[in-house]
Amino acid sequence: MVHGWGGDRSDEHVGRTAPVYSEAGYGVLMLDLRGHGESGGGRRTLGYREVRDVRGALAWLEAEDLDPGEVVLHGWSMGGATVVRSAPGTGVSAVVEEAGYADLPLLLRDGLPESSGLPRAFNAGAFLAAKLFLDFDPWAVRPRADAARLREEGVPLYVIHSTADETVPYEHAGLFARSNPEAELWTLRGYEHVGAYEHPEYETRLRAFLDTASRREEDG
Repeated sequence: MVHGWGGDRSDEHVGRTAPVYSEAGYGVLMLDLRGHGESGGGRRTLGYREVRDVRGALAWLEAEDLDPGEVVLHGWSMGGATVVRSAPGTGVSAVVEEAGYADLPLLLRDGLPESSGLPRAFNAGAFLAAKLFLDFDPWAVRPRADAARLREEGVPLYVIHSTADETVPYEHAGLFARSNPEAELWTLRGYEHVGAYEHPEYETRLRAFLDTASRREEDG
């Protein structure tokens, strides 16, 4: 389970979702990404380097004799983008992403000028500076391409997003769906960013996806 920007494993949406997995028979590993919670490292890279954290966790699980095919990656916001980027080639059984962005440059197109006070024309220069001086390439964080790879690999993907999300616009859910037409998309209305856990059908829908993914893994 992978939290979003500025959060950690104690976030309410993480804590409220963990029992859904445990009651379905899963063990639960909740991460603090670099620069968050109790993890070291001060530089956060919006899903660029954070992929190493998730894959490091997968490597640790494998060292503990847990087959990747028994692992579901579940992330929120930046964590959602990160788990989608992390999953291809690992052999995990399924991926759940909530309110994640499918294309970081698209997300920053409007968000960066708002936060920096600089015109949108400065975006390209800011991206280049990040790549040259911070070892952070925003152009590489395009999880929609990884979602397409998940389709090729037959890894089930569940996309959960609200049309009322003001942090990551709903259009990103559409990008995921177009990149991976086999992904399951649950569109909510009236819920805030990463607020899906408050929906009365949240547990039922998530369990249904997990059951489907589990049967698919057994049949495969």
